[in-house]
Amino acid sequence: MQNVRLLFLFIILQILFIHRYKAQEVETVIKTDFVVRDFEVFKDSIFYIKKRDAFLYDKKTKSSKNYFIGGYGLKINTQENSNTIISVANELVDTVSSIRFYNKKLGEFEDEFFYKKGKILDVLLLEDAKLFVLSLTTNKIIFIDYKDRPEYYKTIEIKLNSLSRKLLYKDNMLYFATDNGNIYKYDFLNYKKTLLHDGNNVITDFSLVDETLIYTTIEGEILKKNLETNEEVKIKIDNNFINTFLKFKDKLICGSWNGKIYVIDINKFTIYQEFNFHKRAIIRIKKDENNIIYSSSLDQTIKSWRLN
Repeated sequence: MQNVRLLFLFIILQILFIHRYKAQEVETVIKTDFVVRDFEVFKDSIFYIKKRDAFLYDKKTKSSKNYFIGGYGLKINTQENSNTIISVANELVDTVSSIRFYNKKLGEFEDEFFYKKGKILDVLLLEDAKLFVLSLTTNKIIFIDYKDRPEYYKTIEIKLNSLSRKLLYKDNMLYFATDNGNIYKYDFLNYKKTLLHDGNNVITDFSLVDETLIYTTIEGEILKKNLETNEEVKIKIDNNFINTFLKFKDKLICGSWNGKIYVIDINKFTIYQEFNFHKRAIIRIKKDENNIIYSSSLDQTIKSWRLN
């Protein structure tokens, strides 16, 4: 009888474990022959960038149409019913990067901007202000005014002492992280830079939730810091680190270097779930209007899934 009870308990625990670490409706939506570095999810389609082309993939018919955009695509921006694709790319030439406006209806470029002194690490498109913010391999962040395109004007240049791989725009402020472990707030109306966090590890991603700073490091740390009290809590993952994350309700969905996905309860700041959907590093995580999660990876797939 004792053995039967132990067996029953073991089965119950296994069921609970599986439920905890299982997602619903995991599907490989797109399988390509090259890494998808960026994508946009719409109601009926996915727009993604692969090497030198942008692809519009119809989720219902599973058919796609491609547009040549040049360069090696880094980021893409378009709206579901818009004819314009804005693509950000690093060119084959060592020091050249580009931003292109492509008209889908006409099948041609409206105009192009080339930066000939460095590659782009990250970019923000501030459509209301008609500005590009570019983080560059030259240890600089520059603002490009494009309201009079095809004329482009550099309006601000921020000189750094290391690379910045991550930019964030919130409440009319620019936030950026650097490889020396610092995170700054920059008011580009009065050109004031404020240090928010002074660290010593490379920052791989970060976000702001009210007065809370959430950031990850190349040492496998996931940290939450109260900017008012400087109180900090930390999660450490072994032999891995977070590349990118998405805030989803009260959860943080983290994509890691080895392909594992960690779901973190932001309030308790504990790992809530772990998934092994991808075989290699996760590049982007996004969600659609129905709260379906999409993740792209170095394994050359885009997968879709739901949280329990």
